[in-house]
Amino acid sequence: MTTAEGSIARPGRTATLLGREVPLDPRVLLAAAVADVRSMPRSLKVWLAVLLLLMGIAAIAALIALPPGWEVFGTSPSVEWGLLIVGYVCFAITTSGLCLASSLGTVFGVDRFRPLEKRHAILAVLCLTSAFGIIALDLHWPVRLLFGAILSPSPSSPMWWMGVFYGGYLCLLLVEVWSMFSDHPRVHQWACTLAACMAVLAPATLGAVFGVLTARPFWHGPLSAVWMVASAFLAGVALLGIVFYGVVRLRRSGFERAGRLAIPALRLLLGLGTIVVGVLLARHMLAGLDGDEPGVRAATRSVLEGPLAPQFWALRVGFGLALPLLLILLPWTRTPAGLLVASVGALTGVLVDRWLFVAAGQIAPVTASAGVVSEGYAPYSPSPVEIAIVVGAGAFVAFGYTLAERYLDLRESDVHFGVNLAPLSDVVRWTGMAARAELASHLPRPGRPAPAADGAPPAAGHAPPASEDGSPP
Repeated sequence: MTTAEGSIARPGRTATLLGREVPLDPRVLLAAAVADVRSMPRSLKVWLAVLLLLMGIAAIAALIALPPGWEVFGTSPSVEWGLLIVGYVCFAITTSGLCLASSLGTVFGVDRFRPLEKRHAILAVLCLTSAFGIIALDLHWPVRLLFGAILSPSPSSPMWWMGVFYGGYLCLLLVEVWSMFSDHPRVHQWACTLAACMAVLAPATLGAVFGVLTARPFWHGPLSAVWMVASAFLAGVALLGIVFYGVVRLRRSGFERAGRLAIPALRLLLGLGTIVVGVLLARHMLAGLDGDEPGVRAATRSVLEGPLAPQFWALRVGFGLALPLLLILLPWTRTPAGLLVASVGALTGVLVDRWLFVAAGQIAPVTASAGVVSEGYAPYSPSPVEIAIVVGAGAFVAFGYTLAERYLDLRESDVHFGVNLAPLSDVVRWTGMAARAELASHLPRPGRPAPAADGAPPAAGHAPPASEDGSPP
């Protein structure tokens, strides 16, 4: 078989991967990859090269962190949870937030959220994969993650349940992505519904991991789980806002409905999430200042006026709360570019918030035996290895999503709704009609006396109504 260019095209076996035909012959696959890279725009080549560079640096940092006994992290006996825990929490809760926002379209059938369906699933798989990679490296030996969860189960521990929920969550997301690009509508419906439920359970359990630690009073309490779920929702919506700005700006598949429906819907969700998180943050700070438990007030002061204060007021409050709300409320900034800036601010605010939450709970002294009283606050600075791993995880998410945007069909599918809201809306409508009919029956009509109380005679000048044949009732 000869092509127009005169070259010989050798047919070979192919496999279908997420809706695309992929050649199985390594030489054909390599030739196709090289030709595709050459056809890429220059800006895309530079973007992918930068991401690959960051991922390569992260891979080197990960290899340095693996050998036991190599103290390459900035943690200490006083500050045992560092930047890697913060990175794990951020990527994990962002996964849940992506599914919570998209479930309004995939599960509950709200039309304006349907453009989020495929893109949210791709991002969720990438974010959760990055979260697992970070926590595995924080254990210094990734095999411990598998052995600890399976061979030594601990059902009474929230940390064990966190691993179970997020492990099951990743499986559900993979099934959702697979069914989304194949003809399995029933499987897709169930996967979307179960993933939406897991999007609430998983971050709530992650919050409980912090909330049950009585030794860290700044973390201790039931509201840590609520705060974690709210932060997850805000982080997921903010990431979707950044992505859909790119979809509209670069005119990717489905950009018409994305600009008409998804952008305004995400702006609404971003405003609601920012307000809820801001209220929870204010409540936590006020309760910390008013609390008399040892360590709580010291940790709160470390955030408000201590070593963490510049990050709190500038990044968390100013850039992460005030700026997004201002851009959402002002009419002339309700544009895709305004949503981009607001989303970047909100996502940065969530990242800084999780950093402040983890750091403040450890650097402030709790008792005189904490070992940090002499310096006031325990010192901690992330090491270059920690920074490289977290940045590389973010580069991995961006790299994977860029390839998905280029090679996969991310238009809306016709498969939706694990939960049908039509019966609920019918019940609401029927209830309203019945209430109006009941109210109308008690209102006086023109020429008809107002209904008298039980046993009272009719008003003067009005005879009792007659029956149909004219006889008295």
